[in-house]
Amino acid sequence: MSTFFSDFQINTEFYILVGIFFTLTLLITIIIVVFLTKIKSLKNILYQAKDIDEAKKAKIAKLEKELNSEKKKSEELSRELRFLPKNKERLEESMEYISVLKEQIKKGEKEHIKELNKQKLEFEQLSVHYELLNKSYIKLGERYKRLKDRNDILIEENNKFHNKLREIEIKRRNSII
Repeated sequence: MSTFFSDFQINTEFYILVGIFFTLTLLITIIIVVFLTKIKSLKNILYQAKDIDEAKKAKIAKLEKELNSEKKKSEELSRELRFLPKNKERLEESMEYISVLKEQIKKGEKEHIKELNKQKLEFEQLSVHYELLNKSYIKLGERYKRLKDRNDILIEENNKFHNKLREIEIKRRNSII
């Protein structure tokens, strides 16, 4: 075994070259590992960037839809804004018409209330007059009944007198003949 180690001692250059080779190999391996980890991290960053990009695209699409809807709303509002002065004039005319109608209604209500009060007063007067007439009618009815009874009695008496007068006249004629 000592011969085996003795072979290794003879050539120091060989060992230096092998050491440099291992050092370079180790250095290259470290560089490759560093670059591979860097590539992997950049690859992850790239995937994250793609995800962010897709999210931004989705957000942009959403914002474009909102923008389009806002544009439509803006167009509708601008159309309404064009008609706003006309609508304002129509509203003012309507408000004036409503105020005129309110005044007419108030005036009509006042006249109606006056008319109702007048009719109420007339009704009360007519009620009193009716009660008086009704009392007078009852009294007149009673008087009529008394006068009718008296008239009937007088007619009977008149008929009796008339009959007696005829009888007397017949007797007188008969006595003259």
